[in-house]
Amino acid sequence: MASSLTCYSEDGEHLAHSSSDGILRIYECATGKLKQEYSSSSHLSAVTSSLSWSRPRRDAASTPKSKRKKLNSGKSEEAGDDGLNLIALGTTAGDVNLYSFSKGSLHTQLTGGHTLQVNDVYWHLSSPELFTCSEDQTVAQWDLRKGKIKHKWKCDNSSIHSVCQCSDQRLLTASHTIKLWDLSTRTVLQTLTGHSSPVFFLKPVWSPPSNSEATYVLSSAVDDRHISVWSFDGSKNRNSIASFSVPDEPVSLSLGQGSASGQSLLLAVITRKGSLHIFEHTLNGVKKKPLLPRTCVRASFKDENAAHNDSNSPAPIFATCVRNGVISVAFGNPFKPVFETVVFDSAKPEVMISVHVPAKSLMKEEFSQVKRPEISEHVTTLVPSGTQPQAATRIKGKNRSRRSSVSDLTVEERLNAMSTDAPSEGPAKQPPVANTLGRLLQQGLLSGDKKILAGVFQETNDTVVRNTIRRLPVSFIIPLVKEIERGMSGHAQHAFNLSRWTAALISTHVSYILSVPEIVQTLNKLYQTLAARQRFYPSMLQLKGRLELARYNRSPDAEGTDVQSEPVLVYQDESDSGGSDSMIIDGAGLESDENWEDLSDMET
Repeated sequence: MASSLTCYSEDGEHLAHSSSDGILRIYECATGKLKQEYSSSSHLSAVTSSLSWSRPRRDAASTPKSKRKKLNSGKSEEAGDDGLNLIALGTTAGDVNLYSFSKGSLHTQLTGGHTLQVNDVYWHLSSPELFTCSEDQTVAQWDLRKGKIKHKWKCDNSSIHSVCQCSDQRLLTASHTIKLWDLSTRTVLQTLTGHSSPVFFLKPVWSPPSNSEATYVLSSAVDDRHISVWSFDGSKNRNSIASFSVPDEPVSLSLGQGSASGQSLLLAVITRKGSLHIFEHTLNGVKKKPLLPRTCVRASFKDENAAHNDSNSPAPIFATCVRNGVISVAFGNPFKPVFETVVFDSAKPEVMISVHVPAKSLMKEEFSQVKRPEISEHVTTLVPSGTQPQAATRIKGKNRSRRSSVSDLTVEERLNAMSTDAPSEGPAKQPPVANTLGRLLQQGLLSGDKKILAGVFQETNDTVVRNTIRRLPVSFIIPLVKEIERGMSGHAQHAFNLSRWTAALISTHVSYILSVPEIVQTLNKLYQTLAARQRFYPSMLQLKGRLELARYNRSPDAEGTDVQSEPVLVYQDESDSGGSDSMIIDGAGLESDENWEDLSDMET
């Protein structure tokens, strides 16, 4: 489970970052410029959940270039070739996109491997293959030459959050526990205790004398301030041999070799508060006490317009890379990052990176004049009803030279002053009142009054809703989106009313919504809520239909039940009783005996 969708390239010259809207951005670390930007057609419905940059294979130097095999599709480059400079992007839909930085486009897409979200991706050490783990409790081994799954197996009874390779034939997977697998037989060789929370980071430690197999691995878990070190020396010890302690929850880690000694381990950990902690240690046995950081790195922005030098605003560090004792950091806003390099020195317990912010006002004096638009005389100004001035009373034949008081007015004049109606003599033109639905919406968003907002959202006229959204100031769009996202998870009728406002908001202010990352993240939650409601809608319809069938079958008015009613036709034989009624049809009156005698005479 990747906690930070940011990854440095193997040479440390480029940084790849995937935002919450699924857009991949690649920056050049030397200049800080945006080099490439990529977004798939389904970047809103299937956002990026894991990110990994490919690295040169360990046997790349010994493999002749003439032995490259061509794909059947006509491509001259293999999917696992280093010249493509691939970036693997795991998605929430279970697919894996391979983006080529060299070509600047999508190279291929791996589908059909997982049914749920891909939590982590890891490139094979020596072969053009890729390992992926998912929420569906499986691990897949992909053959990038063919673009198909080579092997797939279930690893645990819970989600697999991280995966890495410690040798060509051994693989590590982690959910809460950590398991060592034999790739040839796909059997468990060793099981470690792990952490009490999901493990989002696994990193093997390669010793310089032997690069073929790693004997140590580092792991970090969610809500755990300790980074554990595990050993694969063949013993039956399931516990960690050492741990690194940080003052806050870690979100990103980078591992490298120290510059002073080839045996020393240099670990850079970024915490949730945006500070960087650097450790230096040589793994040579069991360490009971947790290791503390040697150096802490913090970043800040310094305003050039500020009068005091101590007016610095902190800048969070969100990415780091360790190479040959030099630590590269990226801080500030991920959409416009600032890059700096820090040389590790254990003698300095704290390092502060300060970057000057350019002046906020770049306007010159000759361009500071503002041209005012001309206001027409026929313009009518809208004012609220509370601030509307009362109409001055016109008293015929009286001109007061001094300011009148209440005691000087007659009863009629006082009543006219208190009246809201226009006077009959010479009515003055009153400005229209602007008590519109937009003002109520603004008041409800500012005060957070649920009753006002509920009354506003009950509006069913699409034209009124669209005009209200169109006249809404830009500063109220973010609170409105958050209020809609909270209301969508409530009652169904209220969510139905909010859908009308959501459609009008997106169609009217789509350009502003795409420019604010905070709104995009909230809309992603709204989309997931709507998708969940839509997924359960057919099941609810089936349940409703079955309940109606069961209710109507038990109703006494249903067909097939015995209901007592008046007969339509009754026949009685003459031998039963003479002179009695013989036939009753539709409630008609009975014929008398005289009529029957007349009929008998006619027959004879």
